[in-house]
Amino acid sequence: MRPLDPRVLPHLAPARASLAAVLVGNTLAGMLIVGQAFAGAALIVGVLDAPSSGQWHAAAWWFAGVTLARAVLGRVVDVAASRAAAQVGTRLRDLVLRSALSLSATSLSRRRRGELTTLATRGVSAVEPYLTRYLPALVLATVLPVLTLVAIATQDWISALIVLLTLPLLPVFAILIGMTTREKADRQWRALGVLAGHFLDVVRGLPTLVTHRRAAAQVPQIRSVTDHHRRATASTLKLAFASSAALELIATISVALVAVSVGLRLAGGSLDLQTALVVLLLAPEAYWPIRRVGAEYHAAAEGTATFDAITRLVDSGVASRGFLPVEMSILDDAPRTIRLDEIALAWPGHDPVVQGLSARIRPGTITAIVGPSGCGKSTLLQVLLGELPLAEGMIRVGAADLAGLCPSTWRSRVAHVPQRPWLIADSIAANLRLGRPDASEADLYAALAAVDLAETVAGLPDGLDTHLGEEGLGLSAGQRARIAIARVVLADRPYVVLDEPTAHLDPDTERIMLDVLRLLAETSTVLVVAHRDAVIEVADQVIDLGAFAVARAE
Repeated sequence: MRPLDPRVLPHLAPARASLAAVLVGNTLAGMLIVGQAFAGAALIVGVLDAPSSGQWHAAAWWFAGVTLARAVLGRVVDVAASRAAAQVGTRLRDLVLRSALSLSATSLSRRRRGELTTLATRGVSAVEPYLTRYLPALVLATVLPVLTLVAIATQDWISALIVLLTLPLLPVFAILIGMTTREKADRQWRALGVLAGHFLDVVRGLPTLVTHRRAAAQVPQIRSVTDHHRRATASTLKLAFASSAALELIATISVALVAVSVGLRLAGGSLDLQTALVVLLLAPEAYWPIRRVGAEYHAAAEGTATFDAITRLVDSGVASRGFLPVEMSILDDAPRTIRLDEIALAWPGHDPVVQGLSARIRPGTITAIVGPSGCGKSTLLQVLLGELPLAEGMIRVGAADLAGLCPSTWRSRVAHVPQRPWLIADSIAANLRLGRPDASEADLYAALAAVDLAETVAGLPDGLDTHLGEEGLGLSAGQRARIAIARVVLADRPYVVLDEPTAHLDPDTERIMLDVLRLLAETSTVLVVAHRDAVIEVADQVIDLGAFAVARAE
């Protein structure tokens, strides 16, 4: 994506006012630079011609006023650019998260785990130089060379001709260098994505690697990926320094040509001192904005790579939402029968793991999904959650085809607890309110009472405001599981999907969870993946996926 690609513009929409201030401010700054050159030349000539007459005082006041106005305007432009970066950054992070949530499970599985994290953090942060440095420089490069060229032409047409002939050299070299820079920036971004994804996978699997004494084996791989990223970054920096030096050299030679021409004619008497000073002060300003754009292009390259990555992510999210919206009235808050008609479960591009499964999951019941490991239990849950398409057959929720439901509409009616319940690094109350944001404190304690945690939480120094660490740090495994189930109780949704909710729990905690399952079944359709006999015994219906599993050739 080019820095001025039209696809960038929609991402800048939240910062229209701030960017307009940057545009107007830099246009006025260009005019002030020209005015400052004339005021400075008049001041110097006045001091040299008649230092005691005081006629140069007016020029001094003009010069001081223009300098102060430039300083104030520069501050306003910097603040507006920073505000624009904050506004666009907030919008981009929100867009990344929403697009990631809208991706289908198959689309999400094709992406590295660290890619989206890197995009939402380092990637969005890289947009700030684009907005605070590159765009202001680009506006100034559009305005100032034209203003200075016109101003020089009014004073000395020969100098204006030299500037006019040498000025195009800078953008030509900048474009040639920029094409290479863009390629290297894209390569660096891909290397960073590989590094982030691999590092995250290693960290997440570190307990398993340590258990099997394979942690040390990952060190050479991480070192290799890190070195690749280091070399890609160093290569980009070398090019940035080389391109800046090339642009500086061209600009210096061009200004030198103007200076030599002006100096010779000043010495020969064909040019007065004030005109020569105006030309010499304005000539560098004609080249400076273009040199700055060339230098800031490198800072903007990673930002434009971010825009490109986010655009592709949004397009992927739109493409993956291939559903026909169903009327909201079809999915009310009352549970309906879920019908599985001759369904087959498979990941796209793979052979089915389950085939020919038919079942009825009725409202107000507990249905246990059982079977040996690898028979497709978790895959069935992903299909029921709308995260994975069916390979064959049809699933109906009441009269509606699940494949035709809007995913967000369906998920708003399903409470789901995965094998490893997730908790955010926030208070207990904030974790519970994820299930129902408008819940009162009494509602929170009622949900906690259902899982026998009300007294425990009330006895904490901060009660519901007790802050939890990452993934519920500060609570035991059983307490984390009960907090997750309390969130389901609080949500009060017509469909509840649980994946091994009693795994790794002691018998006392397991009995509490079984009581909660019976409580949930009074108002919801409960579907639970079960390995333990105690869970199977409380179920109203048991579906054994092992009977429908497709045999694998050895």
